[in-house]
Amino acid sequence: MPDFHEALMMGKKVEQMFLLRLKRKYNNPIIIKGSFKPFDIYVPDNHKRWEVKSDMKSNDTGNYLIEVEHYGKPSALMTTEAEYWVLYDSCDWVVCYPDKIKDLILSNNYKLISTIGDGDDYAKKCYLIPKKDIKDIATQIVPCEEHEILNETTRA
Repeated sequence: MPDFHEALMMGKKVEQMFLLRLKRKYNNPIIIKGSFKPFDIYVPDNHKRWEVKSDMKSNDTGNYLIEVEHYGKPSALMTTEAEYWVLYDSCDWVVCYPDKIKDLILSNNYKLISTIGDGDDYAKKCYLIPKKDIKDIATQIVPCEEHEILNETTRA
């Protein structure tokens, strides 16, 4: 199991891979550097904001882990300012609207869990959402290309 630093580095690599995808379509997408919580990537061409999440463990569990609280405060899905959430599992890029994920949570009886992430000291609260359900609300599902496949088993 990777430590926090390894998980963070893998998350950054996934962001870079998705940035390269966006550069095929847009002129100047940029990754927001540092500890910026509202979103990961900004596209000036259309003023859209993207959040990129990686969850390779979902290939074993069949569920995406969607964080909603950390350190006793709303986080991730509950605080995002991104128009799009991208879930990467080393097989597909799954693009969703965050509000659709929230609606999905409200409409179903998903299990809210507490878990301590790699390198964290405090538990975060997350929903386990079946991958099929997320894919049903996705605006786009794009298979990963060979150079985009990471083999690490982690959640970032």
